[in-house]
Amino acid sequence: MVTVAHEAPGQIVRDNPEVVADLLRAAFDIEVPDDAIIKNTSEDFTQIVPAAYRADSAVEFYEGSSGTTSLAVIVETQLKKDVDKVYSWPVYVAALRAKLRCPSLLVVVCPRRNVAEWARLPIDTGHPGYALAPLVLGPGTTPFITTPAQAAQHPELAVLSTIANVTEPDAEAMEITHAALATLENKEGEKADLYHDLVLASLPRAAKKILEELVKTGTADYKFKSDVFLRHRAIGEAIGEARGEARGEAKMVLKALEARGFEVSEEVRERVLGCADEEQFGVWLTRAISADSVDEIFG
Repeated sequence: MVTVAHEAPGQIVRDNPEVVADLLRAAFDIEVPDDAIIKNTSEDFTQIVPAAYRADSAVEFYEGSSGTTSLAVIVETQLKKDVDKVYSWPVYVAALRAKLRCPSLLVVVCPRRNVAEWARLPIDTGHPGYALAPLVLGPGTTPFITTPAQAAQHPELAVLSTIANVTEPDAEAMEITHAALATLENKEGEKADLYHDLVLASLPRAAKKILEELVKTGTADYKFKSDVFLRHRAIGEAIGEARGEARGEAKMVLKALEARGFEVSEEVRERVLGCADEEQFGVWLTRAISADSVDEIFG
């Protein structure tokens, strides 16, 4: 099932591929040229064989304005252990390397500690000297955004750090996250709305309450200029009310639409209530967070 937690890191990378360069430098001590041009590339690594291989997101780096690809980075989100990844991840790296003819790296975002520890284990391909050790972002990664000022300077990177649970979500960490979200909100509100929802979906209840209070009151240096949080809270409450009820997935989608202020036609309501595909519910709910119209969600 597609979930907000799974989609969040890939969404951030697709919105701002330059964050991958910051991530490589800050979390993994991998230097990339300051003048590199970075853009999203296809996540599809399918070969002319029956099997299809598709990553969550991928970016490529160019050497200045030369147009020569110098580095490619795959960013995967992994929420649980999956033995199939031991076989597909090396394919991703090798296929992208062959496609773009440049060095390729694999970054795996693992918010759960046991999954992060599993993902860090080198993958023995069976070929002498060839073992793939993914670069894992999650619990156990050395914190790289440690102050609100750093978060304000690199807000997308700070949001990624929060979603990946690089640090315990305590009061200090929520102040850092708040600084990142406030900076994004005050610079580009539309993207900040989405990131705010992604963060809230990833936090435990106690941390969420701390962040809610910070958003309402602000701090000495960082405040939201709008009352955007009221919308987020309405969505969260609506989704929470729908959980545990019969046909809960369908009701979560409808409640999210109502909280966004969308007019839900009888046709849309029947379509949602008549759906039995869990993956489709995840897609609709993810779109409902940031879409500007009902057509964007169900089109």
